[in-house]
Amino acid sequence: MDLFALDRFRPRFHQREAETGSRFGSPPSAFLALIIAAALVLTATPPAASAAAGPGSTAPQSAPKTSTSKNWVTPVPAMEIIEAFDPPDKPWLKGHRGIDVLAVVGEPLRAPTTGTIRFAGTVAGMATVSILTDSGHVLTFQPAATSLAKGESFAAGEQIGAVGKGGHCQRSCLHIGAWPAASEKRYVDPGRFFGQEQSALLPLSRKPAKEPKGGGDSTTSGAGAWGGHRNGRIPASAMCRLETAPGQMLRCDAQVAFDRLSKAFEARFGAPISVTDAYRDYATQVILKRRKGRMAATPGTSNHGWALAVDLGSGINSFGTAQHQWMRANAPKFGWIHPGWARQTGSLPEPWHWEFRK
Repeated sequence: MDLFALDRFRPRFHQREAETGSRFGSPPSAFLALIIAAALVLTATPPAASAAAGPGSTAPQSAPKTSTSKNWVTPVPAMEIIEAFDPPDKPWLKGHRGIDVLAVVGEPLRAPTTGTIRFAGTVAGMATVSILTDSGHVLTFQPAATSLAKGESFAAGEQIGAVGKGGHCQRSCLHIGAWPAASEKRYVDPGRFFGQEQSALLPLSRKPAKEPKGGGDSTTSGAGAWGGHRNGRIPASAMCRLETAPGQMLRCDAQVAFDRLSKAFEARFGAPISVTDAYRDYATQVILKRRKGRMAATPGTSNHGWALAVDLGSGINSFGTAQHQWMRANAPKFGWIHPGWARQTGSLPEPWHWEFRK
């Protein structure tokens, strides 16, 4: 209670005293008692709140909820953004209200996160699938089709449809749009859901004839055969799902090590590592070969086919960032390396590609 408030209260107190008589003794002492009582009420703070407010407090505090994740499964594997988000200044003007990613007709469409089907049909003659995520976002995919009905639920990484024919791209692509369900189509950049606000493409001239093999020191590839399994044909029972990247799988020791690494990264940067790709089965490798041609490994030879390699976003996918430098310094402590061939001076520079070597 400030002095202005007390001055306003003083006449009322004296009026009340004159009408009923003081119960506190003389007017000065009664008014002093009132001030003390008011001070006690205004300064009283619940013990738990007082302790949590202190600068040196270690009391647990709930972290602020974020409206967007940066660790969703990419709708198509090895997602490459070929046209970025470029919304107009005004809703009625022309602009690119989503992102276009390279895709081929018939390619499986994966659920980025848990949610339900919101719409399946055509919009302006374009096959469209729209989903409502459990986080409260609407995502649309065009051209795409699904056999699921409105309201059907799905898990992260589950196939919910397939890429269709048509679209506005010169090359075959999938358009992705996104907005918070509570807004009136206030579009946001879908790339940020996957930790991919940008895309880096390698010139074909830099692509070696064969993908680098494992072996050598800690800067070479860590991926290779294990357990008698064939590349891209490892049964799900022999792998484990990443806790920090739902929908992605790795060999179980690699999964444990990566989740520990991701939690350390989150402590430093505020969010777990975005995994844009982990294990790739043989069928996915075939699709990527169709989509990317020479830029993709021959099916059955991909380093990702051993469940020991990941492609990452979260800023790690660009050389020179604080996130990439942190990974270079800390990932080896958890058994994860950036292969020499994938480094900036390597034969196939890929800042996003990391492998487990233990």
